[in-house]
Amino acid sequence: MPTTIPTTTSSTRPGSPSAGDAYFETDTKDYIIYDGAGWRIFNYDSSTSFDNRYSLDFDGSGDYGTTAYIPSNSTAFSYSFWTKSSDTTNSMSWMATSPSSGNGGGFRVITPSGTKAFYALVANGSAQYLNNNVGGTNASLAVRDGNWHHLVFSINGTAIKIWIDGGSGGYPTHTDTSSVSYVGNVTQPLIFGKNGVLNSYYFNGELDEISTYEYELNATQISNIYNSGTPIDVGSNGLNLSPSGYWRGGDANGGTGSTVTDSSGNGNDATLSGNASIGALGSGESIYV
Repeated sequence: MPTTIPTTTSSTRPGSPSAGDAYFETDTKDYIIYDGAGWRIFNYDSSTSFDNRYSLDFDGSGDYGTTAYIPSNSTAFSYSFWTKSSDTTNSMSWMATSPSSGNGGGFRVITPSGTKAFYALVANGSAQYLNNNVGGTNASLAVRDGNWHHLVFSINGTAIKIWIDGGSGGYPTHTDTSSVSYVGNVTQPLIFGKNGVLNSYYFNGELDEISTYEYELNATQISNIYNSGTPIDVGSNGLNLSPSGYWRGGDANGGTGSTVTDSSGNGNDATLSGNASIGALGSGESIYV
């Protein structure tokens, strides 16, 4: 007689699984297997398969992507994305909304020159908080070594957190406390590859699987997104985390064109400008090659 696979949901997965434990998720219709370090997810049919073959390429010289996404008036927010860069010299912004305290609220983290710590900015429309030493000297160099890394920036009120590679691999979770509480009264759209509407801090490298959340991602969710270094669907056919924006780096566009589809279903597509382009990663499925 066949053995029935136990069921769970994407939000009620066992908290202390053993290697080899397998379940069927009734909400996502996925099979999940724990490999001893994280959950491996297998789609139940080809209509929900997840391939990761493309990323967004930026050369650090005037190219960027403008979305139609403006965060709502929330008190918590998270950015999640994969990044690859070997530029250890220049100040760069992965993405940003409003650039200053007088232009609505916002939250962003920049990888700067100089001390090469992370640079955090929080604005609420009337005041702003700046700290160019988050994580300490050379903290941001961990993600500028020419390899793919996963980053999550989150803020909840005044609590800022920076997660590198799911908090694994010897990379600590950086924390900071803002003197300004985050209020999402943002007036500018989210822009990839530069310092919001300001023509500065252009990014030099690749970005992929960008997603935003109008809540603070927790440690389990971040670990699941990192997925032991293999990108995974965060939308309704995968982790089902209800992203407010989800730009897959060209995989939803067949790897062509200057439009990057918002796969969250909210319709806030991105338009690439300058030399920003969609580039092929290779022939692997859901891996960086």
